[in-house]
Parts: sequence; structure tokens; C-alpha cells
Amino acid sequence: MREAFDIFTILLLLFGGLAFWPMVRFGAGLTGGASDLLKWQFYTHIMLLAGSFVLVQYYYAIEHPDREATQILPYAIGALSWAAALVILFGTGLWRRIGDNSGDPD
Repeated sequence: MREAFDIFTILLLLFGGLAFWPMVRFGAGLTGGASDLLKWQFYTHIMLLAGSFVLVQYYYAIEHPDREATQILPYAIGALSWAAALVILFGTGLWRRIGDNSGDPD
């Protein structure tokens, strides 16, 4: 049970930052403005994560002396992606627009 929780936590850290833009775009149906910032955060996260996995694998293939140190890189990118998504979400007030009832005349 502990191993399953650890795997879930690792997956959430690595790929959790990718969930914000699809939830805002397709879940809440918001486009443009701050939603575009989340889209670019989404694409940047994918590219940086893919690059970091390739770099880690490359360092292991050539037996680079610092190969153990590069293992933290994907986790750092995942954590920064979470932080960037939350800053965009809360900093632009997008979370208020998602929670706002658009049918209200107020």
C-alpha cells in the first residue's frame, strides 16, 4: 500500500502541473487571456520534462560522473510547473472566473 501511495505521489509531482490547462480549457470552457498563459505553461512543461528525461538517460548512457545528480531534474521541473500553474491561476484571478456563476445577472 505504501509503494502505491509513493508511486501516486511521484506521478502527481511529475505530471500534475499538466492538468491545469485542460481543466480550465475543457472543464470550465474558458479561452483566451489567462487561459493562454496556462496553455503555454502546459506546453513548456511537456517540452522541459521530455528534455530532462532524455538528458538523464543520456548521462547514464555515457556514464557521466554527475549522472546521479541529474535525477532530481524531472522532479524540479514538475514542482516548478505546479508553482507556475498556481501563480497563473491565482495571480490572474482566473480561479474567480471559474467559480463565478455566469448565469447570474449580478
